[in-house]
Amino acid sequence: MTIFEHVSVFISIILGLGVVHLLGGVSLILDTRVRTRVYAVHLAWTFNMLLLIVLAWLGNFVLAPITEFSALHFFNLLAYFMVIYLMSGLLYPVRGEEVTDFKEHFHSNRPRFFTLGILFVTTDAVDGVLEARATGLDLNPFQFGQLAIFLALFVIGIRNESEGFHRALVVLFFLGMLGFLYSLTQIGIVT
Repeated sequence: MTIFEHVSVFISIILGLGVVHLLGGVSLILDTRVRTRVYAVHLAWTFNMLLLIVLAWLGNFVLAPITEFSALHFFNLLAYFMVIYLMSGLLYPVRGEEVTDFKEHFHSNRPRFFTLGILFVTTDAVDGVLEARATGLDLNPFQFGQLAIFLALFVIGIRNESEGFHRALVVLFFLGMLGFLYSLTQIGIVT
C-alpha cells in the first residue's frame, strides 16, 4: 500500500463521517414524527457541505503520485478535513434535543460555523501551496482569489444576521464549488 493510499483511507473515514452526519440531519428533517421548520439557507449549506466533501475527496487524487508526505502537509490535510467535518457537524446537533427550528439553530451556531469557515479557508490555502510544491502543479490563482473572498465573507458572516447576506453567501459558496469542480476537470481528475 502506498503512502497516498494510507492517507486517503484516513481522510475517507473523516469525510464519510461528515456525509453520514449530514444525511442523518436531512433524515431528521424528513421524519414526519418531528415537526421541524426548515430554513432555506441551512438546507443550502447542507447541500454545499455535501458537495464540498465530494469535491475535496476527488481533489485528493492529485496527490496519488506522491511517494512522501511532509509532516506539515499530512497534518494540514488532516486539519482541512477535520474542519470540513466540524462545519458539517454544526449544521445538525450531535445529541441533545431535536431541532424544531433550523433558522434559529443555524443562527445560534453561525459564529462558530463561520469561524470554522475561516479555518477551512486557511487550511485550504496552505494545502494549495503544499500540494503545488509536492506535485509540481502550478498554483491556481483563481483558488487563492476565491479563498480571499470567502475569508472576508466568513469574517463578516460571524456577526451579520442579514437574511439577504446569508442567502447571497450560500449561493456564492455554491458557485465557488462549481469553480472547484471546473478546476478538477482542468487537471484531469474529473472528465
